[in-house]
Amino acid sequence: MTITRYEATVQLIEAYVEEHDLDVGDKLPTEHEIAQMAGVSLITVRRAMTELVQAGFVRREQGRGTFVKARRIDAETTRLGGLRDTLGKVSSLTTEVLSVRRVDASFARRSALALDPGDEVWEVRRLRRIDGEPAVLEVAAVPAALAPGLDKQVLRDPAGSLYRLLADSHGLEEAYEEQALVVRRPDPETRSCLALEPQRLAVIITGTSYTRSRLAFDSFYLAFDPLRFTFHLRSTPQDALLARTAVSEGDRDGP
Repeated sequence: MTITRYEATVQLIEAYVEEHDLDVGDKLPTEHEIAQMAGVSLITVRRAMTELVQAGFVRREQGRGTFVKARRIDAETTRLGGLRDTLGKVSSLTTEVLSVRRVDASFARRSALALDPGDEVWEVRRLRRIDGEPAVLEVAAVPAALAPGLDKQVLRDPAGSLYRLLADSHGLEEAYEEQALVVRRPDPETRSCLALEPQRLAVIITGTSYTRSRLAFDSFYLAFDPLRFTFHLRSTPQDALLARTAVSEGDRDGP
């Protein structure tokens, strides 16, 4: 994908902060200095700075310069558990339940969850805010037959961990996930929920969660504001993978 000059300038500024280990409150080079480093015009630098201000990454002070407002948040989405378990240090993570509906499973969800036509899922849509700013849109699809009454349980404790609820109340404990990550233009709902500028892309992670016995119980969609996160991926050691497979085979075959 070809990126524009201002997008490359945004990346240069972010890389400068990381490479020089700038912390919150540290001052960035002047716009003229950044223009020289990037080989672009001042107009391009100012556009890049405006986007970074809107993303909450930097702040401007009249007559003083531009300062780091927030570092990127570490996100290790391949770690098991809810969103809070996969993020690095954040001062405040809050949850807004947008909707909980019982709906017919789409073809994609039926394929992911091994469901039959006509089967229903609980669709749980939640917006996660970090330091009060929208950061992640989550959509979970859980087979209704596996989690009766999930709608009332979610609404009773909207800030609670969905994965902990599924494990404690329905015996659906996550053992592993399959994920796909893409960077693309978000759909209108995602763009609106995350308050993304029209030209901004989003990091989209889709996947399926499984129990130890290989029962698929959640087909999920996560949309991230890409300017706020650094993504870390962890692979599974081969010996651990073989051990997990052996356990799963034993559970499936029985005594």
